[in-house]
Amino acid sequence: MSSKNGFDKRFSLYYRNGWAVLRVYPPENSGERVFAEEIVNRMKILEIPMVRMMKIQEIIDHADGSVQKLVEWSAGAHLSPVIQTRISEDRMKAELYIEPPKIGGGGVTEEEFQHILRDNNICHGVKQETIENCISSECYNRWITIAEGTPAVHGRGGRVEYSFSLETGKPFRELPFGRIDLKELNFIQHKEAGDLLAELMPPVPPQNGRDINGEIVEANPAGEGQTLNAGENTELRGNRIVATASGNVRLDRGAVIIEPVVTVNNVDYETGNISFEGSIIIKGHVADGFTVKASGDIQITKSVGRVSLTAGRNLILQSGINGDREGNIEVGGDLYARFIESSFVHVKGSSFISGSLLNSTVKICGDLLLEGGRCEIVGGLTVVKEWIKCRKIGSLYEAKTNVVSGVEPEELDTFFDALKEVEKLRSVQDELDKQVVYFTKQCSLPGATDLSHRQKQQAEAQAKEASVKIAYMMKKIQHMRKELVPSPDSFILAEDIIYAGSKISFGLLEFTVDRRGAKKTILQVRDGRIKETGYNPAQIPEEIKQALPSGN
Repeated sequence: MSSKNGFDKRFSLYYRNGWAVLRVYPPENSGERVFAEEIVNRMKILEIPMVRMMKIQEIIDHADGSVQKLVEWSAGAHLSPVIQTRISEDRMKAELYIEPPKIGGGGVTEEEFQHILRDNNICHGVKQETIENCISSECYNRWITIAEGTPAVHGRGGRVEYSFSLETGKPFRELPFGRIDLKELNFIQHKEAGDLLAELMPPVPPQNGRDINGEIVEANPAGEGQTLNAGENTELRGNRIVATASGNVRLDRGAVIIEPVVTVNNVDYETGNISFEGSIIIKGHVADGFTVKASGDIQITKSVGRVSLTAGRNLILQSGINGDREGNIEVGGDLYARFIESSFVHVKGSSFISGSLLNSTVKICGDLLLEGGRCEIVGGLTVVKEWIKCRKIGSLYEAKTNVVSGVEPEELDTFFDALKEVEKLRSVQDELDKQVVYFTKQCSLPGATDLSHRQKQQAEAQAKEASVKIAYMMKKIQHMRKELVPSPDSFILAEDIIYAGSKISFGLLEFTVDRRGAKKTILQVRDGRIKETGYNPAQIPEEIKQALPSGN
């Protein structure tokens, strides 16, 4: 019949506020009778000073469950519950942690709670029901909120709520482990005429709050609200924007627009080349030799070959491309593909490839993520402004693979074009020098004509002009060389291996891959040199972890 804290269902004997107190509960049946000797024995165990037996018997006879003081007992204070208090820095919350009493110690009392509230000047947001629950039942070994302030409601101007996604770009950044089903990926958000596209929500007036000490918490005034801006194929109806035509909804420079969408089964001799101001969905294939241009997105279901594709925004190749060195892709946004092979690709955004990148010339102004399949870069030239993550680079048979990270592809092209121009000018200069030598000899011969002298002067002038151009180009090259500093945020992460024979560069800095290859590695530029560190999925450097998609 005994329970916690040294009392049972019939009576309780414990310390409270400097006294030993006794509670005898009304008996529910004759078998629950309390004897004075039991209480005396309990007092001896707890080392409570003795009192007259008659006084104990009087309390037993009344048995009304009330708290009755027996004797002063200051030594029992150490048996009481230990209470810790913490107040949040902004004084919006007060919490208690109660350690349970030892045997002979009583529970937390109303008086103790009142002392805590008074000592901490807590007068607002007191949770009286929580306090009463702590008094009547055990609430030990956990933090309990006993008071919460009333937070301020900050003013807010009218806000526009859109009925479509504004974040259709780079979905691999939002999905775990970069696993994307290209068949499910769809950047085109189709709306019908009459559909709600956006709504202006009413402003929220400011309302001051109070902390637990009763002090006012000032609310920020409402700032300037947003406005509705209806663009092409939409109209403003009150505080709403609705579509006036069917098509793809998107935000264009702050205006909600509906752009037309054309859907075709195939692009071939039946349709001819397609050039469209809007987005294009191709359910089938694009025949070799055909061109598809769109100012918006392009989605193609089946694989394509020797084609030319130009997307103003994003391009989704659900089955990839094998261009046979004639496929050409220009993308103004992001590229998503299953694989890319033997093609020329220029992407102004980032690229996600769920398979392989093979024998292609690829230039990307954002990031390159290969995830989900073989995840390898084999052959060709790949230039990426930001970071690259893949499984393998190169091949066991040392296929010529050139990978560059950390610089803008266009800037790198300009630099190498300038080198080629200097080489061409020097060849021209050599030829002109030969002509000057020849005409000089001719002019030194008896009977030299005026024509020989003019030809000599012309050759000398042209050689001088070439020298000036070369000097100018060399200064330009030196300046560009200084500008081609790799981004400190760029890196190359190879989960498996970078094979020997691969040429890896960060801008103009080259990394030498030894004969054994670089296994499980991360390459970065630090202090003007390429630093190699091992790749461990459990211990990825923080700056790389933040750059990679969630879960990588």
